[in-house]
Parts: sequence; C-alpha cells; structure tokens
Amino acid sequence: PDRLSALKQKILAEVPGATVETDLTTNRWVGECDLIVTATSAFGQRVLDISQCKPGAVILDVALPPDISEEEAAVRPDVIVVESGEITLPGPARFSFDIGLPQGVAYACLAEAALLAMEERFECFTLGRDVHPDRVKEIYRLFRKHDFRIAPLRTFGQLLIDEMVADKRERTERLLRNPAVFERARAEAAARIAQIPPRAKGVAGLTTLKA
Repeated sequence: PDRLSALKQKILAEVPGATVETDLTTNRWVGECDLIVTATSAFGQRVLDISQCKPGAVILDVALPPDISEEEAAVRPDVIVVESGEITLPGPARFSFDIGLPQGVAYACLAEAALLAMEERFECFTLGRDVHPDRVKEIYRLFRKHDFRIAPLRTFGQLLIDEMVADKRERTERLLRNPAVFERARAEAAARIAQIPPRAKGVAGLTTLKA
C-alpha cells in the first residue's frame, strides 16, 4: 500500500487533475477496463482473471516472461492479448543467437542497451524497480533520435493481423448486443479458468482441489 500511495503521488505530480485509483487486487477493476497493461514480476499466481474482462478488452502484456498464458487467453476469444515491448532496430541488426523474435526485432530491454551503447553511455539506466519518469522520457528521446520503432504487434508469437482484429470485433459486437449471451460466456470462461492452475511467468502456483 505504501508503494502504491507513493506511485499515485508521482502520477498526480506528473499529471495534475488525473484520477488515480490504487488497489491490491485487479478483481474490482478488470471488468471495467477497455485497456489493461500488465507488467509484473509475479511468479506462480494469477495476475488477473481474464474471464471477467469487458467484451473486446485489450491486454498489453509487457511482462517477460508473460503474465497471461495462451491457455488462459483462449477462454475469452473476444479479448486481444498483445505481446508488448518489442522494438524494430534500425539498419541491418544481427544477433549471434536466436532470441525468439523476428529478424531485426529486440525486446525493449535489449533495445535500451543498444541505444545507450550508440550514445556511448555505459551505465545502468533503468535497472531495478524504481524508474524515474525523467528516465523514461530520456530513453524515448533517444528512441526517436536513432529511428528505433515499435515492432509490428504480435499475440502469442503470431502477428496481430487485420483478420484477427476483425474476428475479435465480431465476437465483441455479438456479446455487446446480447447481455445474456455475455453473462453466459463469462460464466463459462470463469469455469474454464478455475480448472487452470494460477500461473505467471510460466510458473504454476499451488492449488487446493476441493472434493
């Protein structure tokens, strides 16, 4: 709670007049959000219950390894889960090993190291949890200066193409037109989620099965 309170004050100082709510769980809010950004360091726990999302919600899963598994996402096919934090590097970027991304694409943490090297700034820039907003602005300035770009969006290793988005929208509109259908879909999704062990970063937590 103390850290959340401090974060709230930082945000209000940066954006006076903003409405900022903090909580120790996502349960109260997940059903109200059009856009969710998850960037935790949690292991072995469910960061959010995707079954309770709004129709057509978009989740940017910035965490590495991810917070949301493909198995969990499958219970709500109207919700888009985007793998975030992937950067296209300028020029003929080459890696000496396979990092699991398309050619010329790097995770944001690696792209930050490349940017700092290009600036001959050999320092720990955003290492750790306490990242000052000024540093975020500075790395974005360097991002623009050296023509780095956000990589094409992907979802569980697949490019998020127009046809996928159109399918999600069609499913969303179907749920929005009929609240009873949505409530039934949400209940079915919740039942399926209950059968999936809580996990984050690919690490499953301990569950207790009731007879």
